[in-house]
Amino acid sequence: MTSSSSSWDKGVDFETAYSMLLRKINSARSNKTKCYFIIALIQLRNGSRISEAIRAFKDWVKTSKTELYVPVSKKKKLEERLMIIPSEITNYRLYCVDLLDVNDKVLRNRVLATLYYYFKINTHSLRYAFITYLLRNNVNPAIVSKIIKHSKLDTLLHYVQVKESEKILRELM
Repeated sequence: MTSSSSSWDKGVDFETAYSMLLRKINSARSNKTKCYFIIALIQLRNGSRISEAIRAFKDWVKTSKTELYVPVSKKKKLEERLMIIPSEITNYRLYCVDLLDVNDKVLRNRVLATLYYYFKINTHSLRYAFITYLLRNNVNPAIVSKIIKHSKLDTLLHYVQVKESEKILRELM
């Protein structure tokens, strides 16, 4: 699932990760494992934090809505972000009803363990794969920052500059 390794995105390619997660959702024998991959796909598709993906996942399973607003993690005052449920997974919603009562922290740890077991990545790598994908597709960094709900544009710009400087250094060889 990785391309070139980087300190902040672990080299996870958005498009590769998206298709691999879809394949795992379709082939997983266990409904729970299928749902862990669904949560990861929701996170990847939205560039969210894992806690936000879990909230969107649970709201989607309860309501079947494919556009949801969830509270942004790491914010002192209440702020919400739009989360889009990928159309490819809507038929799997009822497989996941049993996970509604699972504590969010437990669910987070299960998703983390599943991603590490199958792909040797963490959930935050999915967030940064999304960011890298948008930036490579020339989306303005200020817009990307708004989408992912970074509180400061400087944080995103720092990561972008590190990534670009490493790329330039590699290309010199």
